[in-house]
Amino acid sequence: MISEENNAAENLHILIIEDEILVAENIEKILSKQGDFVFSIAANEKEALKLFRKNPAKLIISDIHLNESADGTSIVKKIQNEQWVPVIYISAYTDKSFLDSALETEPVVYLVKPFLERQLLVAFSIALNKIEKIDLGNAVAKPSSRELQIIGLLTRGFNSRDIGNILFLSEHTIKTQRKNLLKKFDVASTYELIALAARLKWVKNE
Repeated sequence: MISEENNAAENLHILIIEDEILVAENIEKILSKQGDFVFSIAANEKEALKLFRKNPAKLIISDIHLNESADGTSIVKKIQNEQWVPVIYISAYTDKSFLDSALETEPVVYLVKPFLERQLLVAFSIALNKIEKIDLGNAVAKPSSRELQIIGLLTRGFNSRDIGNILFLSEHTIKTQRKNLLKKFDVASTYELIALAARLKWVKNE
């Protein structure tokens, strides 16, 4: 059972992209036991984009192969280009090409049909934790202009010495500021900091 204290679960809107209505309804039935969530079901790309733009979801649960429509990963990519949303994939397809495409959208998990109720609930719990972190990240104050400069240069692959030379600061100063950034935004590594910056659009991808 999902804890009632989990703020990420409050008023959670879940978009299910699935062209097999019985599967979609089963997913809704299983997750409805965990809380009072809002569900939208789309069978194709047009419906999914329309529903998302009308009421943006915080979680997507998507099949990968949809009959007579774009595949689920391409739909998720279009949605994530507008707003990054975590996704759980559920599919009978395990080919490497499908998996590679799915990985590009940073899925919470990839469930293979037929899935067990317990497997879906575990995936859902993981997704709630990710959503909670995203919400906390959105509440974080934007970095200062100097911090944005450093984050931007880290994103481009520069090391502390290079950044110091570019910003006319010592390497020690940059290393100290990098440590402070990790602490300030509660991330464990530079990679997590860069991922957070990209998600919150502090920096632009070149």
